[in-house]
Amino acid sequence: MKKNFKFLLLAPLLMAILCESDDDTCGLSEPENYIVNVENIAENYAIGETFWIYSETSSLLFDSCSDNADQELVIDNVVFIDGLFILKLNNSLIELNANVSQNFNVTYDLGNAFNGNYCLEALEYLPELSDDNLTYKYRFGLSINSPGDYCIVNVRSSSFNIEQENNDQIFEPYNTLNNRIKFTNCGNTYTRNRTQGYFFSVQ
Repeated sequence: MKKNFKFLLLAPLLMAILCESDDDTCGLSEPENYIVNVENIAENYAIGETFWIYSETSSLLFDSCSDNADQELVIDNVVFIDGLFILKLNNSLIELNANVSQNFNVTYDLGNAFNGNYCLEALEYLPELSDDNLTYKYRFGLSINSPGDYCIVNVRSSSFNIEQENNDQIFEPYNTLNNRIKFTNCGNTYTRNRTQGYFFSVQ
């Protein structure tokens, strides 16, 4: 009876191990997160004034199918897509404090626009592979066409460089949700922390 009881205790653990090994599939790793840099940081921009955004990430992904965990060059830039929400801050909303803005212009220096066949009111872009094939990078100028207080936040898992000034004091009059930026897009609600955004005013 004791032997049977021990087996009953160990059976779920053995099954979990067996199931885990059956479900494991090999493949390429996810790309490294972009660290986004604003080149000409300022608290205030004039209407139509351009500020530049730059980032890069490794073009080499680990291949878990390889016994040596080799890195593989990926030639498909869609794998490395990135994007930003351009938000106009608004403290008169209920349970939200920003609206997605479409009132901007983009000038590409590296990379180009991506237009997906799904609903996402964001600026999405494809990076450019470097000449040495080691990195994917993008650089573009962004200008806003109407006055107000703004914030840009990332669509995916990339983040702004925390060593740069993010002007988050501009957020104080809109800080109605415990340091969170909350907005809707295509019927979905999104939340970002104030440390995840880059804030600026357009006058």
